[in-house]
Amino acid sequence: MKKLVIGVLATVALLLAASAGAVAEKVFNVGVGDVIFVKNTHVACSIANPYKQMVCFKRNGSGHAVPGTYGTTASDKFAAVVRFNSKGTPVIVVKKNN
Repeated sequence: MKKLVIGVLATVALLLAASAGAVAEKVFNVGVGDVIFVKNTHVACSIANPYKQMVCFKRNGSGHAVPGTYGTTASDKFAAVVRFNSKGTPVIVVKKNN
């Protein structure tokens, strides 16, 4: 439950920062299939189909999501908190449509 609350709070903080006009240090274009690794962390984000959504998650040594952990996903249609099942597949826990 604690991980879920932390995930929800992180998602809310990111959404509020974006709506408040926060400026990124670097801006670059990413597309479907691209993966971004957050420097000095075990966090990665990837751009996935079908909604061109960004999914951020804790990664293992091979770059895949760690089963049992939580992550976030966002697109222009929705934002959600996901939990990765035993196969590393995201399952939506909470979803908010835009």
